[in-house]
Amino acid sequence: MKRGFLILVAVIIAGVGAALVTKHLLRGPSSAWLCHQYGLSPQKVGAIEGLQQQYGSRCGPYCDQMCEANARLEQLSLEAGLGQQSITPALLDAVAETDRIRTQTRIVMLEHFYAVAAELPPEKRRDYLLKVLPLAIDSCGSR
Repeated sequence: MKRGFLILVAVIIAGVGAALVTKHLLRGPSSAWLCHQYGLSPQKVGAIEGLQQQYGSRCGPYCDQMCEANARLEQLSLEAGLGQQSITPALLDAVAETDRIRTQTRIVMLEHFYAVAAELPPEKRRDYLLKVLPLAIDSCGSR
């Protein structure tokens, strides 16, 4: 009985500790993990936060465009499927449009990753890129 109580107390303490750590990490800027992971100076932290803001303003419009293009693709796909039609030229155009937007988004993302990597110490750039490049590149597990 006493052992069960001690386990319960330990689990509660671990849960509270995890919640506090999570709250602390979420309260900081989105670059906080990067700055903590790579021990950056305050000047580098400021530079990376500036890069984050630039990235958000460049990439944000693509979100709206992608939502609109996906909605159009979904509607055209549904219409083609319900009407027993084959792939129409409009459907092909909608697929191409989503790919065009995705390509632009990936380019902006890669430019951002390279700009951030340039702010890191040279010996830490590869580690950073190995962490973030899978977000933009499906590397099929090659490293």
